[in-house]
Amino acid sequence: MNQKEKNTLIKQLSVNEQGKLISFLKQWMISREDARDIVQEVFYSLIVGFEDIKDLEKVTSWLYTTARYKAIDFIRKKKSTAVSELKHAKQDDQSFFDWIESCEQDHQINEMWKDEVYLVLNQSLAQMPKEQRDAFVLHELEGKSILEIAALKEVSVNTILSRKRYAVTKLKCALENLYQELKEN
Repeated sequence: MNQKEKNTLIKQLSVNEQGKLISFLKQWMISREDARDIVQEVFYSLIVGFEDIKDLEKVTSWLYTTARYKAIDFIRKKKSTAVSELKHAKQDDQSFFDWIESCEQDHQINEMWKDEVYLVLNQSLAQMPKEQRDAFVLHELEGKSILEIAALKEVSVNTILSRKRYAVTKLKCALENLYQELKEN
């Protein structure tokens, strides 16, 4: 693709996608100006990295993915949460979902963060042993007490506590990995 075709494509993308990208980002950003700034950074990245885009038919998808990561970086710069805080959160004093909310970085990123978190949770739950998954799901999602779960499963309370602790540990590890992955992008 020659320079003129490249410039025409970038201009066309800018005209067609700029408003949509701003609207896409506005769901997480307080200020429209911040969303506009991020969109400008996205198009700058497109211009600078145009040659690195392997499939030009997916350039629109590239724009939205880049916008999302730039929004995460922008929000993270405003308020960062250390991974060490994730590791040291007390699981005994709060439910798992209270713990997730305490790790959320800021109200701007809540929806984006929750989408990613719940995707990771579903994948992690599907991969863990049934006993651990059941202990977690029955307690955290269905609201059953540990005593009720122990009676239902015909095991000791300590067994249920142990199974849930293993599940929570695995889920927290998966979420820490998600956090690190997002931080690196």
